[in-house]
Amino acid sequence: MEKNKFWMILLFAVAVYLVMIIYANLGDLLSALAKFNWVFIPVMIILVTIAYFIRFIKWNLFLKNVDVHLPLKENLFVFFSGLSMTITPAKAGEIWKGWLIKDINGEKLSKTVPVVIVDRLTDLLGLIILSLSGIIYYKSGIYILLILVILFACFIVAIKSERISNRLISILEKRASKYSQDIKQMHKSFKKSMEVKYLIGMSAISVLAWFMECLALFFVIYGFGESLGIVLSTFIYSFASLAGAVSMIPGGLGVAEATLSGMLVFFGLSSSVAIGIALIIRLGTLWYGAILGFVVYILGKSRVMGK
Repeated sequence: MEKNKFWMILLFAVAVYLVMIIYANLGDLLSALAKFNWVFIPVMIILVTIAYFIRFIKWNLFLKNVDVHLPLKENLFVFFSGLSMTITPAKAGEIWKGWLIKDINGEKLSKTVPVVIVDRLTDLLGLIILSLSGIIYYKSGIYILLILVILFACFIVAIKSERISNRLISILEKRASKYSQDIKQMHKSFKKSMEVKYLIGMSAISVLAWFMECLALFFVIYGFGESLGIVLSTFIYSFASLAGAVSMIPGGLGVAEATLSGMLVFFGLSSSVAIGIALIIRLGTLWYGAILGFVVYILGKSRVMGK
């Protein structure tokens, strides 16, 4: 990521959090945070870290499915380095993982980039499934979920349909003829990664990974002396994460926090407690992931990339 863009995202994040603090009233927010049981911070971090390792299992299976094989150490480096891109729109910057793999073993981007994209799609599908579990609490959200399901289904149909995919390939080949083989290889990787049975299995793994983060929210809420139940906490976190992802704003900044805190208030929590919860859970998910990814890349680059 370019340095200028990084600083812009950071400044935007500061602005978002300042607005949240002003909205909650600094005094009330500090009072709410003073009552928070900080024992639940390590609980949150442990659950989020477990979620990352579950996602790594999914990532590794995706790579093996398209015949991309990396030693465990190198693959862990690629995966966790990719977390530094969680602050990009819809985590699209994770495509960078394809370039890391190319630098390590020369694997073509036409094989790895589709894996990154389908990996992200199964993450979104996992969030949709978890959001449906609590839609009874917030029926207005069903329309957003239906639109996402339809778009997801259209993408699968386009990839699986020989007629549609061949037409798209021919159009792309006319506009970028020198990349003809790469386009065909990308389609092959997409098709292999999106076999229905395989996609269902990978989405199930995504559900488990996201559920760990939903549990983290449940415990953070409990740390403030409140309780909304696991099902409702799961719905709130997954729906807010989904809103942040589809907003295409870097890291879902502002959108995820506003949705999360707004829904907490909707379900009976005070605005100061809701903002406090949103700040802590985003620190333990979005920013923890980004910092962890950055540290792994800096510390592991010379050891892994140096080869």
